[in-house]
Amino acid sequence: MTDAQLYAVWGWSLVVAAVVVVLAAALLIAILIVTRRILAHARQALAAAEAIAEDTRIIWKLDDTNRLAEEVLDAAKSIEERGGHIAGTLQGDRAASGGGTG
Repeated sequence: MTDAQLYAVWGWSLVVAAVVVVLAAALLIAILIVTRRILAHARQALAAAEAIAEDTRIIWKLDDTNRLAEEVLDAAKSIEERGGHIAGTLQGDRAASGGGTG
């Protein structure tokens, strides 16, 4: 191999190496850009999910409200029942004592 051929091979090797380096750098830059886009979309999705969670939190509170309403209803029924017993007892006492208003 002559010196000219050796320099030609060396020159082409440098060109190929430079092309490989440029392609690798381009791919890394493309990966970086795509990664940043994915991160931006993930942040948007997270913000949307947090907004949805905040907006639907009231639905979960509705279960607590319904449970409390049932407790209030049970208490009202108990008061009504006991009030009926008291009223019945008082009316029975009035009847036994002679009518009360008479």
